[in-house]
Amino acid sequence: MTVSGSSGESAQPGTDAKLATLAVVEDDEEYRESLLVPTLASAGFSVQGMASALELYRSMTARRYDLVLLDAGLPDDDGFSIARHLRGLSATVGIVMLTGYVSARDRMRGLDAGVDAYLTKPVDMDVLLATLRNLARRVAPEPATPDPDAGGQWRLADGGWCIVSPAGVQVTMSLPEKQVMSMLAVAPGTAVKRERLIARLVENVHDFDPHRLEMLIYRLRRKCLKLTREELPLRAVRGVGYVLTW
Repeated sequence: MTVSGSSGESAQPGTDAKLATLAVVEDDEEYRESLLVPTLASAGFSVQGMASALELYRSMTARRYDLVLLDAGLPDDDGFSIARHLRGLSATVGIVMLTGYVSARDRMRGLDAGVDAYLTKPVDMDVLLATLRNLARRVAPEPATPDPDAGGQWRLADGGWCIVSPAGVQVTMSLPEKQVMSMLAVAPGTAVKRERLIARLVENVHDFDPHRLEMLIYRLRRKCLKLTREELPLRAVRGVGYVLTW
């Protein structure tokens, strides 16, 4: 279920919440659809409700989320593993865990997995809204600015943390994106095997789902297109891996 924010009483004009896309991953349908989704939508968020990790991952192939509100106990995966997976994909996505697991040990598990905030049920909705609004301000993308030294071609800058377009627009990358791009940029025009790219991201390649690499590449290309209005020359080579053609 997708609900766009409206100007309800709980919305606060001028906040960044109304700019943020939010995935609400909660398997209790009544709690999700009767309380969380409408309340967050009326506060200005663009909300997508879903009941499982699979729904989240499928949705992420077509849509970027600034924030994820995540239950710990889901039917197909636990929230701690999902949070760790999301954090591996992006250093900037805002992750809030909302769960009935109230022990200090579980809270530490959540924080170790990379969540930004750990809230327990029942939650005060004002606290939840304030938490998400604060995160929305942090994850809001900074306006892209031209770089006069771009030289008319794609390149890496800022120690490899930024991609610069031919027009000089800078795109900041997450750590996994930087790791992949640094390998591809060493030999532009040469296809790099998927296994080598995965080995750059994790120690044990057998514990890594190859679809995570595909999602990372997809989101990076989409981010570059959105910010620069130009298509990043990063291509898949069937049966091999990926190649940069700049």
